[in-house]
Amino acid sequence: MLNGASAMKRLGLPTRSGEQHLALIDEMAGRIRPDTPSLDDWYATYVRQHRLRLASDLEIVTQWAPGRARLLEYGAVPLVLTAALVDRGFPVSAVDVDPDRFGTAIAELQLDVRSCDVETEPVPFESSAFDAVVFNELFEHLRINPIFTLGEAHRVLKPDGILLLSTPNLRSFRGIRNLLLHNQGHAVSAGVYRQYEKLATLGHMGHVREYTTHEVASFLTRVGFSVETVIYRGGHGTGVVGFAERLAPSLRPFFSLVATKEDAA
Repeated sequence: MLNGASAMKRLGLPTRSGEQHLALIDEMAGRIRPDTPSLDDWYATYVRQHRLRLASDLEIVTQWAPGRARLLEYGAVPLVLTAALVDRGFPVSAVDVDPDRFGTAIAELQLDVRSCDVETEPVPFESSAFDAVVFNELFEHLRINPIFTLGEAHRVLKPDGILLLSTPNLRSFRGIRNLLLHNQGHAVSAGVYRQYEKLATLGHMGHVREYTTHEVASFLTRVGFSVETVIYRGGHGTGVVGFAERLAPSLRPFFSLVATKEDAA
């Protein structure tokens, strides 16, 4: 695993705060285990592959959400970011399609995680209830009606509330390389079948497709958000890949959008 300054350099975060966030992510990951033994390997792999991204998520939320902001997190499982945000003092509610997969951890960490299929069900909260919505690494999994799903996120946000959405970058150097060399999209590099198979093996959908910043920003605008900032994230590998990602940040493998809820009035 990367740690310390090398990890922070890859994250693109200030070393001091980044190290603290990464340490907290690692701490929370160590306190969480799935209730279903068949998910043990998936959880271990997820933490190993996403710990840097989760630390970056934590940095972005603490930077953009006002102090003590009431947060709603979509797709909370496997709860690592949820627990870290609660530890940082945020009042956090969360929704997940099957939180019982981590029911013991939810109880032990005293997390507020509600069961909700956000593709088909309204989230169980009143309108204008939250200061910020965290919608990370979920947009690429939506397969039914993203207009409904993001419309619900818009509904529960207060006027001028903040949406923080991250997703893989279709226009990344790695994605373009995968398309040209392997004739397949980076999002489904393990195979389209495997992405849909996850509905049975993990309890949630794998990737449907990846998007460009323009596609997601245009979509959010139509739903009723105003996109304020694009943050390109991840990458900085070795060789040609790392050189391209340093030279052109828009070729990095992930991006976050910071958007505000427009007042319908």
